[in-house]
Formats: sequence, C-alpha cells, structure tokens
Amino acid sequence: MTCPDMARSRRRELLVACLAPASMAWAQGPGVPGPLPDGPIQIVVPVEPGGGIDAMARMLAQAWTAEHRMSVQVINRPGASGNIGTVSVARARPDGQTLLLTGVSHLTSPLLHDQAGYDPLADFVPVARLGTAPNVLLVSDALKTLSLQDLLRDPRSRNEGLAFGSAGFGHSSHLAAQVFMARTGARWLHVPFKGNAPALRALMAGEVQILFLSVPSVPAALSTGRVHALAAAHPERLPALPQIPTLTELGVRQAEFQQWYGLFAPRGTPAAMVQALSQLVAQGLRTPEARQQLKAHATEAAWLGPDDFTRQLAAEQRLFEPMLRALAVPRATS
Repeated sequence: MTCPDMARSRRRELLVACLAPASMAWAQGPGVPGPLPDGPIQIVVPVEPGGGIDAMARMLAQAWTAEHRMSVQVINRPGASGNIGTVSVARARPDGQTLLLTGVSHLTSPLLHDQAGYDPLADFVPVARLGTAPNVLLVSDALKTLSLQDLLRDPRSRNEGLAFGSAGFGHSSHLAAQVFMARTGARWLHVPFKGNAPALRALMAGEVQILFLSVPSVPAALSTGRVHALAAAHPERLPALPQIPTLTELGVRQAEFQQWYGLFAPRGTPAAMVQALSQLVAQGLRTPEARQQLKAHATEAAWLGPDDFTRQLAAEQRLFEPMLRALAVPRATS
C-alpha cells in the first residue's frame, strides 16, 4: 500500500471512530438498556389538542427531550372517533419512530365501528401504560338533593326516565356508565356527544341528568355550582377530590371503571426497542415536571410494562366485547 493510500485508509478509520460513538449514544440513549429509534420520534395523538390524552403525550415528549436529549414531536390526528390517527400508526414502519398515545377507546372503537381499520391487539405492540384517571359520577341540579341510593330507587332509573351523557360511544364516560348500570340494574337513556365538553354543557343545562366524568375535568365542573358529585368510581377516595365518597362506601361494589393512557408501537417493532421505550416511559414519569403535570391533571401515575399492559388489555377486551353486545349498544359508522 502506498503512503497516500495508507493516509486515506487512516482518515476513514478515524472518521468511523468519530461517528460511531454518536450513533451508539443515540441508539442506546443515556441510562437506557437497549436500542432506541435511530431518528426523531413522532407521538401520534388520535384526538384534538387539549384533554388528558394530549396532555399525557406532551408530558412524555417534554420528559424525553429534557432528560435524554431526544427529538420528540406530538402530532394530533383526530377524526373518525380516533380511527384516523390510530390507523396511521398501525401502517407506519415498525422502527420505533412513530408511536401512538391513546386511551380506552383504542379497545372499544373496533367494537363500535364496522370499519375501524385496525385491530387493537393484533396491529400494535403495547409499550407502556402511563397513568389512569378515575371517573366521578356527576348529576345535574335536578337531582342534587338525591343520594346515590335515592337515585337508584327512583323509578326513573329503571325505565330510561333519566338520561346520561357521554363523550361518545366507547369512550371512558360511556363505559363507566355501562359498567355501573350492569352492576346496579339501572337503566338510563344514553345520549352521546362529541367529547366531554359538550356532554358537560348538556349536564349543566339539564339536557341530561347524569354524567361520568374523568377526574381531570371534575374540579372545574364543580366550580360552576351547576353540577354535583355523588361518588367517585374508584376503590379509594381520590387525593384530588377527597370530599367525594367512593361507590363502595355508598354500597355499590365492583362498579369502578377508569380511563387509562397507554403508549403503543406498530406490530413488528423489535422487542428490545419496545422494552427500552417502556423503561424511558417509567423514567419520564418520575421527573419533577411530570409529577407536577400529573397532579395538575388529577391523573395517577400507573406505569405498566409491555407484558402486564398486554394482559390488562386482553382482560378488558374480554369484558367489553360481550358487555357491548349484551347491552345492544348501536354499532356506529366511521
């Protein structure tokens, strides 16, 4: 080999040596055992900006950016009851660069839409559950003098003489009411809306009399003085709303249901990468900023890894499918 050739070879070796550490640092990430995506990450949120799901995604993106110097962007892709954004992730390359952050409607939408376009378990790999937001049973001014047992004894609770609002078919507010009715024998008329905000406005206006609302939205609702809390659908009193008794305290057992927030990757994403991302979620939830945001949204940090989260999803799917069918919930169209 001539001297010039040796010089060029040495330069190539030095270039590779310089580039390799940067590449490995990105692939491994500071303090994370396992490979991470090789480029910027998009967290797709299948709902409008604002609300619990969007807040959780932005909290995670901020934590990953600040703690691990990662490039993370939150993309809102609402439409078709969340199906548009969800399908876009199902069809993305399984390289970890496109993730989905969503809630319980991820499971229920395919049960309620003939052409949802995705299978919640077959098309995705659960990465981690981030947190949970219990529901609170609210009533309108027309029912404010009734206790929970009075409400259940009221004849109107047995023949659809009372109406409950929801954020839409398959949303947490809908499922919480369905679980409650299944456990108590109540029969209320379901009035779905396009989101929690219009459902809450209908409750304040007296157009519906009952609404199960997730905890993050409850303090502001109660501050209006036009809606009233009867019970928390949670095994224990809520730290954010300690004055509200639980369903169990009031004699209604096994009727709790809560929203959850979970991160998913497209099916085929390498298992080692899924585990690494899951550990990043756990780390992100422990930052002071994340704890502050969770408290602000009255959301409980409730991390589950891929295996435990998968088991939860399978159990809930077994619960929801016969329940929705048995209760003759109309199948919505996309």
